[in-house]
Amino acid sequence: MNVVRNILSWMAPLIILGGAAAVFIAMGRQPPPTRSDAGAGDALPVKTAVITEAASQIELDLDGVVVPLKEVSLAAEVSGRVRLKADACEAGMFVAAGTLLLEIDPRDYELEVERLLREVAQAGFYIDEVEEELLQNDESISLAQRQVELSQREVTRLETLKANRVITESEHDRALRDELTAINTLTQLKGQQRVLEKRKNRLAEGRLLAETQLEKVRIDLARTRIVAPFDGVIVSDPVEQDSYVAKGTLLVTIEDTSAAEVRTNLRMDEVARVWGSVSSQTTAQPLQSRGGAYDLPDVPAKVVFELGDRQFQWEGVLSRQEGGGLDARTRTLPCRVLVPDPGSVTALDRYGQPLPQLPLGSPTSLLRGMFVQVEVLVEAPRKMLAVPIDAVRPSGDIWLLRNEELVIVRPTRMHATDDAVLYSAEDAGLLPGDRVIVSQLANPYDGMAVTEEPLPTMPDAEAARPATPRLAREEN
Repeated sequence: MNVVRNILSWMAPLIILGGAAAVFIAMGRQPPPTRSDAGAGDALPVKTAVITEAASQIELDLDGVVVPLKEVSLAAEVSGRVRLKADACEAGMFVAAGTLLLEIDPRDYELEVERLLREVAQAGFYIDEVEEELLQNDESISLAQRQVELSQREVTRLETLKANRVITESEHDRALRDELTAINTLTQLKGQQRVLEKRKNRLAEGRLLAETQLEKVRIDLARTRIVAPFDGVIVSDPVEQDSYVAKGTLLVTIEDTSAAEVRTNLRMDEVARVWGSVSSQTTAQPLQSRGGAYDLPDVPAKVVFELGDRQFQWEGVLSRQEGGGLDARTRTLPCRVLVPDPGSVTALDRYGQPLPQLPLGSPTSLLRGMFVQVEVLVEAPRKMLAVPIDAVRPSGDIWLLRNEELVIVRPTRMHATDDAVLYSAEDAGLLPGDRVIVSQLANPYDGMAVTEEPLPTMPDAEAARPATPRLAREEN
């Protein structure tokens, strides 16, 4: 029995495997599925757009903030009590040039002017007295000179008589004494004349000093009236009426509104475009000869302010750079855009076109602190081609449709706008009229068979008005 059991334990698995194999063979083999040939030469349909020639101007889109053209702080040039503060001298008020803002009590200076006027007049009287004494001295000198001449003739005559022993020695000596007395008198009168001349000069200098002091006091008197030096808006007025102010105390700060500036920053590639715009127009005149190597050319610019869903525009010009060079943090060049007429504002519609008149609620002028967009217009240094932005791949590649095949190029872009990327027509490998692929492709390669997808038929309807493209700042 043990032998039978051992044989069965070995034979049972073999019997089971054999039965399974017999069942599998009995089921038979299924035929393979039929395969359809897709045809490797079929072209893939794609959507395309046309490469066009770009405008001759490139628009640099910048951000900026409005700053005042000039801000002046008026300080007290004389001390005293503020006797008057005008109603217009309040922060936020607009004042015209020459408007009286503050007046310091002028009575002390008026009295000082009166005193110095009297001092000048008194010095004049003293000078007149000295001149009268000089006239009398001149007459006395003339008489003294005649007296000396007579004394000398008398001495000469008596010397002859003395030699003939007609007169005595004492009479001759008396004549000599009279001659010496006359000479002494003449000498004293001439000395007195010199003293009077010096006295007159001293009095004249004293009068000039008094006149100088009078002029200074008159200037101080004029400085008691603080007026607006130009048309502008009061920024701050820290002094109130009846306050005492010392010399140098800040009285009022006024902002010039005759023009405004926008502070912005240009990257070096944008600065190069500005320089290239000028050099392409005036190649015979170097930039240095027009005002220095640190000057920027006057390039037209537009300042746009957005208020809600509306836009407002001012005309300006890129006038100068601010500071001595690049900002160390941002590596950009601070610049100023000058707006000559801040009150000349134009409202734009949704398509960027100017409206005939300003709607209600529109700003009437540029205000300091406004965050605005600056559109600087520069001339393109060379011919440019515009490629729709949808046709530029993230890698920078552009897919062209040429002869029903895919051509991949990677040109160096020059500038970017909201809806297009600009390339140089000379070295980009692109041609006007080339068709670029804007749709997506899986595993694209050069020479891939593609065909232009037919445009869908559209029902007749009035075409929507195309929006004017606005240029966007190229990303780093």
